[in-house]
Amino acid sequence: MDMGANRKNNKTGQKEKENSRELTLGALLLRGAMLAVVVLCVVIVLEKKRIFVEDSMNNHTEWRWDWYYRLKEYKMPVDVLFVGNSHLLTGLNPYVFMAQSGMNGFILGSSGVGVADLYYTVEEALKIQKPKLLVLETYAINELEPHELEKGALNDQINSFRARRDTWLKIKSTPALFDYHNWPIAWCETFRNHNYIFTKPDQLGRNLRGEGPKRRVRNDFYLGQFARFSKGLSQTTLDRYEEEGAPVDGEDYMISRSAARYTEKIAELCRDNGVQLVFLTVPMYPEHVENYQVWRDRLGEHISGLSPYWLDLQAAQMTDSTLRSLYTPAAFQDTYAANQHLTNYGMAVTANVVAQYITRIVPGLPDRRNDPQWRALVSKFPK
Repeated sequence: MDMGANRKNNKTGQKEKENSRELTLGALLLRGAMLAVVVLCVVIVLEKKRIFVEDSMNNHTEWRWDWYYRLKEYKMPVDVLFVGNSHLLTGLNPYVFMAQSGMNGFILGSSGVGVADLYYTVEEALKIQKPKLLVLETYAINELEPHELEKGALNDQINSFRARRDTWLKIKSTPALFDYHNWPIAWCETFRNHNYIFTKPDQLGRNLRGEGPKRRVRNDFYLGQFARFSKGLSQTTLDRYEEEGAPVDGEDYMISRSAARYTEKIAELCRDNGVQLVFLTVPMYPEHVENYQVWRDRLGEHISGLSPYWLDLQAAQMTDSTLRSLYTPAAFQDTYAANQHLTNYGMAVTANVVAQYITRIVPGLPDRRNDPQWRALVSKFPK
């Protein structure tokens, strides 16, 4: 009897311990859930009050999306949509393109991004308007892998991501563009800029007082360009080409798996929406790149089957004397760094060349130059 009673007491004691552990675990889970709710509420308040907001008064990426949606409201169709990173944004003047082609053009994109990010830019853009042509600048087809981005490149992708308007598409694209541990900083300025406590206490103080940066709305007619450079190549830089050779070697050009995949996905998206895809390579100074044929061959392997149209101005200026006479040193940013852009003059040259190319070889495009309202709009463009 004593042994039976002992076993019964042991079982009772074990059950009590198990119940105690279950209660302890349940209490911990409840406390964890309550803490998570408190943290979430704090973050929501901080975001709403813009306590950790960064200075984005001159955020060109946001302005582009503002104006792209505005054109829809104004019932102004986009005939040609240009998409790319800074090589396009500083590489083509859309006002000159419109005046020369008779078509409405617009530039979407963001500095520093790769083609994976641009795919979701195109997906949102085609929900709003259906252009006749989509022109993809090829510098974005590169070695970048979205999940491996760090520091500057990651911040560039976040800026592009946050500027987009379609919330559901942003949710859908989050796991494709960001490694899971970067999801909070992609969506939340509080997580991304919490280091302002130590690095920018003055900015944080202004934000707390409600004196932080206000987003500036651009009301002048804006087509997406980013005219940054007015000064062409100096003699000092030209001498460096002679003395040191080209700073960029085409042998180093690589295309990541994701870049190849998302370029194909952009081509598929264009086909599904009845949009003709055109590839454009905005040039750098010829002496800036050596072994360009290697670069061109590697790129061509990936894009030649996706569209019959590829305007490679890097190659064309090396063989076409007329283009070479236009793309003078005044057309290129005065830098010996690898990433070279065009000047304001170079942007106008590219716009003229692209307008001639498209109107000559792509059939069935509109010509709005006989429309009085369109001509009146173009007459007000900046010169």
